[in-house]
Amino acid sequence: MDIDICIQFIIALISAAAIGVSCWISTREMKNANSVSFQLSRETFFAEYTKRYHDIILAMPDDVFLGTAKAEGATLKYMQLYFDLCSEEYYLHQTGHIPEDVWNKWKDGMIITTKLRLYKTCWSLLGGNYNEDFARFMTHEILAE
Repeated sequence: MDIDICIQFIIALISAAAIGVSCWISTREMKNANSVSFQLSRETFFAEYTKRYHDIILAMPDDVFLGTAKAEGATLKYMQLYFDLCSEEYYLHQTGHIPEDVWNKWKDGMIITTKLRLYKTCWSLLGGNYNEDFARFMTHEILAE
């Protein structure tokens, strides 16, 4: 009987070890899958916002870039869309949903894009539509000269 108990004990130990190793491998594989999934999600997310930016810029009337546009009609509509996009990006940054390197690229893009005086003019007309925190950010960090 003692040999039977020892054999059962050894089998139980081997089974427990096999279960432990299996759990460890499964956990490791899940972490790897989550990491890959997170990276793909991040890249898709970045691509989607980049596409939205390009769509807005490409749809803006040509006279915006020629410096002859007035803050009215289609120009004002597309400026509103641009500021909405910036507001969403700012919110994502503030809530920790995007990494700092992505935010820095977006913020640099905002600064470059808004160099035209027309953006400042449109912001003066539309800026009141946004929450105070974002409005302060746009006024003091993006549109400031």
